[in-house]
Amino acid sequence: MRFYIAFLLLICCSNSSFTQDDGKEEKIIWQKSRRLTWNDYKGKKQKRFAAASTVYSMYRTIYVGTDKNSMASVKAVFYPKDSWKGNYLDDALLAHEQRHFDIVELYARKLRKQLSEIKVKDKKDAEQKLDSLHALIDKEMDAFQDKYDEETDYSMAHNEQISWIKKIDAAIDSLIAYQGTEVRLNSLGK
Repeated sequence: MRFYIAFLLLICCSNSSFTQDDGKEEKIIWQKSRRLTWNDYKGKKQKRFAAASTVYSMYRTIYVGTDKNSMASVKAVFYPKDSWKGNYLDDALLAHEQRHFDIVELYARKLRKQLSEIKVKDKKDAEQKLDSLHALIDKEMDAFQDKYDEETDYSMAHNEQISWIKKIDAAIDSLIAYQGTEVRLNSLGK
């Protein structure tokens, strides 16, 4: 399944699903030290939108080993070829778009945390639980993204934007234990 969220200045559209990494598409995996630049936006500009479109994804893979070592991987990803920029580019807009990507990482960490707390019987059980958890996380993230856009007026409300930067950073830092993309799944055993 594929999970895209396109965030736009003045317009916010979303289409939700999960994706598994096929290794073929150009992507940037979220890293605290790697901030987006306008050069990362390589997609063709869409005439119907005024500013920019940033396409993100959260993908997951489940690795099955013995009962005691099954793993899940959850990553926040930016897709350069699907993301585009308009003519009006400034640091404030780029910072706003970066925070949308940061929010995807925040919710990837929340999903990793929840995965670390569940017990699974096998791969099928793990996938079912992951899908259920994703549905909950996705709904929460969509509401959080919408609130972020509304309260920052899509980057135009400077003081609110600064407040949200601090809020997002603190939330990500509060889940530092889940910064790694790999999660060991707890098995019920046989």
